[in-house]
Amino acid sequence: MLKRMVLATVLLIAALLLVNQVVIPHVRRSRGHDELRQFCLQKGRETVMKAIATHGGLAAWQNKVDISFHLHDQWNSPAGAALFGWLDMWPERSVDTRQHYLLRQNTGRIEMTAAADRHVWGYRDFKPWALLNDRVDEENIARAYFTVPMINYLVELPYRFLDNGAFPEFVNEVKHDGRLYDRVRITFGLNAGNYPPDEYIADFDHLTGRLAFLEYTVREKLPGYVALRAAFENYQPFDGIWIPTQIKFHLAEPLGNLALHTWQISEVRFNTGVKESFFARIDTALGDSGQL
Repeated sequence: MLKRMVLATVLLIAALLLVNQVVIPHVRRSRGHDELRQFCLQKGRETVMKAIATHGGLAAWQNKVDISFHLHDQWNSPAGAALFGWLDMWPERSVDTRQHYLLRQNTGRIEMTAAADRHVWGYRDFKPWALLNDRVDEENIARAYFTVPMINYLVELPYRFLDNGAFPEFVNEVKHDGRLYDRVRITFGLNAGNYPPDEYIADFDHLTGRLAFLEYTVREKLPGYVALRAAFENYQPFDGIWIPTQIKFHLAEPLGNLALHTWQISEVRFNTGVKESFFARIDTALGDSGQL
């Protein structure tokens, strides 16, 4: 009987030591990790809110229904020429386009204005369509599926970082060329973001709050270890909203900062009065002839 009591006492002491040395520190670390993550999420959201205020403000943005602009895209670098076929955004390496989007609705239309042939692409209700000289263009539907919502998403930043299912998390402060930036990592839940498996690293100017750099994956087109980097430059105000009129894209990983292509954005207009039928899918807009 005495031996059993001694054994039980020894086991109890061992259990208490285990709880004190292993379980309690683990719980404390877990709580500490949770508290740190909550802090980073809160600070990340505050950083995005500061950026939105700098870009024109949430109220002003919510009063905008649609956006239209001219976009010139030029893939004229050696790395851009090599990666052009992988990303497969356009039928040509240099394009001039007129673009139209219903804001916050993942709905858009692109018209290529300088091409010899008339290309028109659209995206609505998560379905793409494409026309070539007013006829259904099966060859470019996959390009429309990628290009239209991708451009739509980028031109709506940083506002889209507050979407339901987007999780902006503060990382740290970083310096580029001696200037300080607040770095925020954005991940997405299901049905959020342009492509939920992707993630974004956004650098906001510490003084102004403006979105300056964005590093992101394009897992829809490229392996996850390949990251692109966009530099948002030459901001100009259009109807109270600040828009970057130049965005330079680079290959960030794994080969370093290699120039790819550049967007030039101009003639920006909001609330143009465009109707939803302007973005109608081709399968509902075409008759039996296959023409509009």
